[in-house]
Amino acid sequence: MPRFTSPVTSFHTILKQFFTIRFLIVISCISFIFSVLWIESIKRKYLPSTNEIIVQEAIENVARDIRYFDVYRKVENLPKHLKYILLWTSKDFSPFYLFGSGQRGFLNNNCSVINCYVTDDRNLFNGDITKFDAIAFNGRNMKYYDLPTKRAPHQKYIYVNMESNDNYPVCNAKFDNFFNLTSTYRLDSDIPLPYILIKNSNGDIVGPKIDMEWDEDMTDVDEELPYRIHNKSKAVAWFVSHCTNKNGRYTFVKNLRRALNPYGLDIDIYGSCGHLQCPIERKSECDIILERDYYFYLSLENSFDKDYVTEKLLTALQHDVVPIVYGGANYSRFLPPGSYLDARQYSVQRLAATIAQLINSPKLYRSYFRWKYHYTYHDPQAVENVCAMCAALNNKFIMQTPKVYRDFRTWWNPDYAERCHFWAVLASSI
Repeated sequence: MPRFTSPVTSFHTILKQFFTIRFLIVISCISFIFSVLWIESIKRKYLPSTNEIIVQEAIENVARDIRYFDVYRKVENLPKHLKYILLWTSKDFSPFYLFGSGQRGFLNNNCSVINCYVTDDRNLFNGDITKFDAIAFNGRNMKYYDLPTKRAPHQKYIYVNMESNDNYPVCNAKFDNFFNLTSTYRLDSDIPLPYILIKNSNGDIVGPKIDMEWDEDMTDVDEELPYRIHNKSKAVAWFVSHCTNKNGRYTFVKNLRRALNPYGLDIDIYGSCGHLQCPIERKSECDIILERDYYFYLSLENSFDKDYVTEKLLTALQHDVVPIVYGGANYSRFLPPGSYLDARQYSVQRLAATIAQLINSPKLYRSYFRWKYHYTYHDPQAVENVCAMCAALNNKFIMQTPKVYRDFRTWWNPDYAERCHFWAVLASSI
């Protein structure tokens, strides 16, 4: 007799077959495929494809190569609006090495104007140097026997120098009636390259200037300043690497040291001229010591030259120390009144007495820092000075106005004859 199977039993058998391992694997694979397809559809809708990303990167890299232009070195591939600067003398001397190659110096410093191209390759235009917009000569190493033989009316020959005119006078008459523009530390240069930059409390650049105007109402003092200067215990510091100079600064220091002795004060000399050391690799440590321990810092220049105020001044201004300046500049162009001591305006005895008085009068000493609430000091050499060069080459007034320094040697150093004779005698004795 045939066996009877109920409908319920058949249904359970079918369910068991459906839920076998094979069936679950199939369902999982189908779910995974649908998930991948869904994710890809979302990516296409909201994200750029891999190909699009690669294309964009290629565009950016090509643009970068065109701007830097150290790979192809083909002038015809460069943008047509560039201003070309030829460094006629070695690029290894300051400030030339700060400009970099191509457009790097202007791009890396985020200059507002970047369409300048710097090179020391005289053959960039197949030897035609008249195609450069400007040719720059560094006063430290230019030679009268190595000068361009061709010159175009549109070109600007620029004299560049960050060193003092006393140490680098221009002696050969070939350089009179030669330069169109000047770019030096002097504030009356066509493109000034100062060692210090002054900003007001809003961050605007306000100096240094020939006709510098300072805030007349500087009554506020940084509230934290009394705490920062409370533990000062030493009178004067001087960081120096060269002892002998024509302007006699080392003699001045020895005389001031003797004048301070009756007050129980001294000058700590760091470097080759003293017994204390401050190597360049430990500069940050030395700056901390200066700010913590000392009342005054000797900002002594190596030459008495117009506007020659170097980064030595920043050492004091950025570290809560009153600078004692010694140079040939009109310091009212660089420093607010009542913020410094000008050594050349004092006898050493009177200067020593003033130092002692300020150390013993905390309130009077603090008044020398009133400017800190109104101004900040910065080093512009690596950024602002670099940007200034390109900005000048894009200044229509500067580039289109005819100009030549007919008596350049006198402009650069009114005493050039004396200085050139000195260097000639020195050279002949070596």
